[in-house]
Amino acid sequence: MFYICQAPGCGSRAATRYGIYCSSHKAQLRRHGAIGQRAITKADLKLYRALVAARLEKNKDKPLLTQLEARWGAVLTYAESVREEARRKPMVRYRREAAIEMLRIGKNVQPGDVIETVLAMYVMQDQQPRCFKSDQAFRTQKVRRVRGLTRLNADAWTDAKTGKRKLVYRDLGQRTVTIMGGWIAEALGPAGIMFARLERKDHEKKQEALLAFRDALGSME
Repeated sequence: MFYICQAPGCGSRAATRYGIYCSSHKAQLRRHGAIGQRAITKADLKLYRALVAARLEKNKDKPLLTQLEARWGAVLTYAESVREEARRKPMVRYRREAAIEMLRIGKNVQPGDVIETVLAMYVMQDQQPRCFKSDQAFRTQKVRRVRGLTRLNADAWTDAKTGKRKLVYRDLGQRTVTIMGGWIAEALGPAGIMFARLERKDHEKKQEALLAFRDALGSME
């Protein structure tokens, strides 16, 4: 007996006998972290990366960036130790895959790009929480955006209708993504949360100044 897909508005048959989602929604859950979650694109993150870059520039005389780079470096060092351990003895596949993927990113992406992207994701989550269906969706999109910094994780194909070349990123298993997301959050999450708070505080100050200006205009005789 096959069940009906439990995704809202979907009446398709479940992909497997004991599954609860059809093939399409099952792939969406794996790829994006939640049913109904859309992919966060580079364009979506552009504004928030600019905010992060501006704040880093504002604090360039402080050891903040150096410390963030050191924390990212510690993640890569740990990933290397996991990979070496996997060569010596059996290990859960997802953990080994997470380590290999992290090292691929570390080899091909500048630390500053990783840091800006991760911090920007936290700022975006704070300012547009509805863009993320769940915490798992946020973690998944965070990993996707970091992986998207290198094309080594993508395959190219040609759209027959438009003739344009397009990129399709290879998906990782949910457990692998969860492990990677955990490592990234542990290293850069505290800074991401702080950046989000500071940006919100600055926004509130600007709103208060704008309201005060409008009140001043309204009190004119």
